[in-house]
Amino acid sequence: MTTTDDSKTLQTTTTSIEVLEILDVVNGARVSEIATRMDKPKSTIHGHLATLKEKQFVVKKGDLYFLGPELLRLGSQVRTRESGFVLARQFTEQLFEKTGLRSVFVAEMGGKAVILHTASGNKMGWAHEQIGNRLDLHDTAVGKAILAELPNLRVEQIIDQWGLTKETENTITTRETLFEELRTVRDQGYAVNHAENFKELYAIGVAATKRSGGVIGGFSVTGPEHSITGPEREDELASAVTDIANEFELELALA
Repeated sequence: MTTTDDSKTLQTTTTSIEVLEILDVVNGARVSEIATRMDKPKSTIHGHLATLKEKQFVVKKGDLYFLGPELLRLGSQVRTRESGFVLARQFTEQLFEKTGLRSVFVAEMGGKAVILHTASGNKMGWAHEQIGNRLDLHDTAVGKAILAELPNLRVEQIIDQWGLTKETENTITTRETLFEELRTVRDQGYAVNHAENFKELYAIGVAATKRSGGVIGGFSVTGPEHSITGPEREDELASAVTDIANEFELELALA
């Protein structure tokens, strides 16, 4: 296969992925709407949708297309790829029961924090903490906790790949400040998010490691400033998240 053919194949795949991403955002769209958003001919988009529909990556209802069940199956495989990912679900729920705060478990994939489990009881879940969402590592508590466990070279690679995007006035945007923050995280054993990715949203995160070495993911609790901050409250929550992470690591090692 020639280089030109390779380039065409790559572009075709990219287009199909972009179609899926649009359907994720709009939750159902017509061929014409997708074509307009992507600035491509309707015939091109229809061809991609027909292929995706055949493989059940999308479904059609009337003249609207939606994401299909095959994506759910593949997503489930990601969540169950490692036994630790499955085990983390019960500990995420225990963390919520213990703290009363929205709790998540994430794994680092491709330089992002991918949410695999959430627990919030009867509380309404937040849009950015939905299963499958990808969060930056540098401006989230659980992300910084994971970064603190990674080799500096890997941290540099992640920064090179994704940058240090400024989301709020509190976001860390320089390498020097981030590495200084990671040293603090290593010393105290947990990370804190002081409204760094969303205004007025605070969090405490702790990484979880495998017995064989390496980070499997991390747990965190999230809430408004008054529910997280304050010397005694922060210590209490940091201890709770750390205990859950430690119990998870022990259970994982014995499994």
